[in-house]
Amino acid sequence: MSVTTVDKSLGRLGLDPHRLCYVPDRRIRTQSAAISALRVVEWIRTGAGLEVEPDEKALFVALHTCAHRAAQQARRTHVSEVERTQWNVGWRMIRAYLAEKNLGLAYSMVGRFSAQNTDEDDLLSDALYTLMRAMERFNPWKGFRFSTYACNAIARELMRRNNRESRHRKRFLIQHEATFDRPAREPDFGTALRIERLNAILEKNLGELTELESMVLRGRFRGDRKSRFTLQEIGDAVGLSKERVRQIQNSALSKLRNAMNQDPILQ
Repeated sequence: MSVTTVDKSLGRLGLDPHRLCYVPDRRIRTQSAAISALRVVEWIRTGAGLEVEPDEKALFVALHTCAHRAAQQARRTHVSEVERTQWNVGWRMIRAYLAEKNLGLAYSMVGRFSAQNTDEDDLLSDALYTLMRAMERFNPWKGFRFSTYACNAIARELMRRNNRESRHRKRFLIQHEATFDRPAREPDFGTALRIERLNAILEKNLGELTELESMVLRGRFRGDRKSRFTLQEIGDAVGLSKERVRQIQNSALSKLRNAMNQDPILQ
């Protein structure tokens, strides 16, 4: 099978063969790894298939297994389209789940590395892209936490961005305001409606948040970005670990998301 044909096969699956990354560990090639990966995908999709929530290592092993299988299956002419699609969809679902769980890392790092002369939207874009690449490259067998690996990767990328901006401003001394480059936007009434409904859900507690969940959200999303508390600061205040506070935050956001999806006005 030629390289061009492989590329086309991956393209039909929505995968870029030059981007699809996975850790080349022999343990992802086993049949048991494939079965475990499918169970993780089923758990993400339906909440069934596993007795307990998969831990970080299990999620990343499943992610790499699906990526490996998707790439391998696309190179085999005797494999059905259904089987190819199964691994592609599994990879995407695990990747999206991990991204949602770790989204706060990108915002946290942008808050720490934001500079006066650097556009915050650009920093956030770089941070989110680096977070996604870090998920694809993270090796779960080395014993490190993903948050440590991702934060280091994002920090390096944001420092490089700040350095590039500094060199550019030294070379071009005319004051540049990034917001002037953006075209004027029409009012987004859909977004305004969603914000209004979210405020109503919060006021009436239609998401059934616990007191602790409400407190975490108030600390994490209060006022301007500089006045917000970090996960560690909230954890120290309530006597919980940083990771536990992150789990509470994600649970609260999931409840609000479900409440928004069930809001009849937004249907």
